[in-house]
Amino acid sequence: MQPAALPRTTAGAERLLFTRGPRLGWVFRDRRQLIAPYAELQPDPQLISGHLAARRQRAGRAWRLSLRWVARPLLPLALVLYAASELERHASPHAGPGTLAWLPVVLAAAGVAWPAYCLARLALARRADPGRAQQAALDGWRQRAAAHEQAELARLDGMPEWASATCPARRTDVYGGTLDGWQSLLAVNGASILAERPLLVADLTGHLASEQLTALARRHGVPAAVHLLPAALTASGMLTGLTPSQLATALAEAIHAGAPAGQGRAERAVDARVIMRICAALGGSVTLGRLATAVQAALGQPDPGGDLTAPEWDLISSDLLGDAYRAQVTPSLVRLDAFLSSLARYAGTGTPGPARPAWYTCLAMQPGGRGAATELLAALTIQWLTTRVTQSSATTPAVIIAGADESTRDHLEALAGACERRDVPLTLLFRHLREDATALIGGAAATAFMRLGNHHEAEQAAAFIGRHHTFTVSGWTATSGTEHSTSHTSGYSHGTSQSAGTTDSTGWNGSPWEQTASGGHTQSRDHGRSQEWSQSDAESDGTSWSTTHSTQRVYEYAVEPSVLQNLPSNALLLPARRPGGPGLRAVECNPRIITLPGAIASMATDGDPRSARPAASPGDQPQIAPPAHKPAGLSWRDSPGGAVPARPVRPRPPHWPAQPG
Repeated sequence: MQPAALPRTTAGAERLLFTRGPRLGWVFRDRRQLIAPYAELQPDPQLISGHLAARRQRAGRAWRLSLRWVARPLLPLALVLYAASELERHASPHAGPGTLAWLPVVLAAAGVAWPAYCLARLALARRADPGRAQQAALDGWRQRAAAHEQAELARLDGMPEWASATCPARRTDVYGGTLDGWQSLLAVNGASILAERPLLVADLTGHLASEQLTALARRHGVPAAVHLLPAALTASGMLTGLTPSQLATALAEAIHAGAPAGQGRAERAVDARVIMRICAALGGSVTLGRLATAVQAALGQPDPGGDLTAPEWDLISSDLLGDAYRAQVTPSLVRLDAFLSSLARYAGTGTPGPARPAWYTCLAMQPGGRGAATELLAALTIQWLTTRVTQSSATTPAVIIAGADESTRDHLEALAGACERRDVPLTLLFRHLREDATALIGGAAATAFMRLGNHHEAEQAAAFIGRHHTFTVSGWTATSGTEHSTSHTSGYSHGTSQSAGTTDSTGWNGSPWEQTASGGHTQSRDHGRSQEWSQSDAESDGTSWSTTHSTQRVYEYAVEPSVLQNLPSNALLLPARRPGGPGLRAVECNPRIITLPGAIASMATDGDPRSARPAASPGDQPQIAPPAHKPAGLSWRDSPGGAVPARPVRPRPPHWPAQPG
């Protein structure tokens, strides 16, 4: 495989990718943040007094043991040997000094020196004043707090804008992404893992997603072993070290991978039983080629010669299974022949040996069309990894499975369980979020998402990230009005009145003999005329305006599916569960970020500006583990003295004394 050219950067900056601390990429952060509080707690006086009391107890116990097991046995023995040497010298005055002449001196010196040292330790422990020790610890804590404050002030002066997005979890699942994004992610994550422990990558994509990581490891001298499957099946060392029972189980599970749960269980059991019986007939030399030839012999096919000996062929073709049993297991034999014959031509005829140890090992599916043989080999790789991780008692490499969609849920869960028991970091990369991948989501300690173009998959990812409550304006009403009124009144009245009257009266008063007469005449006439006119006008204008809005609590996606569908190829979303709701980090996994001015990738921080460390310079050269001190590989064996332990060493608090060496 020809290594792909990683984007050319300066040698020093590119080497910073091999800084310790597993990372998925980098998080952009704002420099304008507050100084991080000092994390170390103030020294506890009771704890210090307890340490001093324990120190006195240890010193007293060491003093008593030195008297009992050193001084008392050695001093009398030295006296006895001295007396014997004196007797020997008097008996042979002309003889030179023998062994007994200097041995008493050595024993006496040892019998006195060690108790004296223990007594001095006891005296120092008894003279230790708890009050002074507490004051010294408090003064040291205050000095460290002041130094921390000064360091934070200096850090904020030139804080880089990018921080490493560390991923300390034992298992990480990544869903979605493109080939370019996976290559960048594997380059960044794989280089950080290679800086502290071996790495095994199973690239099941068939598109060489690990190509960029392989090129990066070779450029910087990391011992690498890359095996293209199935062509390099023998050289890869797969299936070596497996017992016949384990080989039979792995082959049966790989052949029946993808069958619905509970179905095909009988067929798997029969296949495993048939393989075990054939392996027993082959003795200790079992290879895929010999196994495929033995299956053909069990089916009664002609002997092609070369792979099996004549006694083995006669045994398998006649007496091993028997006619009645052979008739029952013929479908199983036909199935085994169909699968094993396609892989046998790559396995060779000789007994395969373990692969050459390498700090970086990659098992990559050869580019080409998919078929039953490649699917079998992908499932067989997962089965082999599960068996090797389960059996191993040594420090095992970290494991990355690129293209985990090619494996079934049951097999991946078995591998994840084995890695969890052995504290093996496991990273699973799924191209799609569907079928078995949907059932596996949430099982990892850390789950990340890259671009998911399919809208159903994006909805699944958005539902997993979670929803949150917000108060949103649900209604808005605005009223605006104008009022105008005009009134006009006009009136006119005209009237004429005229009156006229005449009054006549005539009356008689008196007796016949007396006559009186009176009369009168009145006449009056009135004439009048009146006229009235009136007019009134009234006009009014008015404007009214009002607005109202209402809010309601809604439960909506923290990340909309459309965001996941349109992520950049090198972007990655890393959700985190929090009491107040889902949290989210946007991670960039482009290796070229380390070349940006002020963006140094060697800081092992989770992107929180308050926990950042001062920026390193591109000239810093992180130490990549040399192969002479940290060998690894497909053999999964114990490493020599320089091997990295499986569990990371916890850092001691600053006030603890450093151990020598």
